[in-house]
Amino acid sequence: MISSQHSKSKGAIRTELLQKRKDMDGDEWLRMSGEIKRRLETMTEIHKAVRIHCYVSIERAREVSTRELLEWFCLERKEVYLPYIDRDRMVAARYAAGQGFKASAPGSPVPEPLLLSDEDRFDAVIVPLVGFDRRGGRIGYGKGWYDRFFGTLSACGIHPLRIGLAFDLQEVPSVPCDPWDELLDVVVTEKEIVNCLIKRA
Repeated sequence: MISSQHSKSKGAIRTELLQKRKDMDGDEWLRMSGEIKRRLETMTEIHKAVRIHCYVSIERAREVSTRELLEWFCLERKEVYLPYIDRDRMVAARYAAGQGFKASAPGSPVPEPLLLSDEDRFDAVIVPLVGFDRRGGRIGYGKGWYDRFFGTLSACGIHPLRIGLAFDLQEVPSVPCDPWDELLDVVVTEKEIVNCLIKRA
């Protein structure tokens, strides 16, 4: 866990954590990503979920890898959706087993062919993150995509389980919160499943 003072800005914490993650050895990154995948697969909520929205990992940034996870969802006959940035908002794209990807300017790889969907009744949304705390505070990349995405779903009465995937080294004592920040319900690391709802109770 990074030892940060409350006075440290979200941007400063983000920079420090991004560097720590990029410094990870490739084999260790894959091993710990596999541990996180195995923990996620034990969750009852995931087994019950029909529609899952999940990010596509960026390997060079050492995000928790989701490539094998996407295939497992398909094997389990889930409807799988990926984030796609369309004119400054995040929408959903369908994913099918074995589908390819191409690079995208906003960051995450884009499925090819791209099949956009207006589906929003997700049971679970799995998000990338740079840092987290045990109350569900999340440091993202500073663009606010997921905050707006969750806000839009909530306004429609849709409340999927919000799951963050992270390595243990990305935990901080407390994430500085802005009024528009949307909290996570669960964070899965290579060591444990953190129930943020209980921590906030």
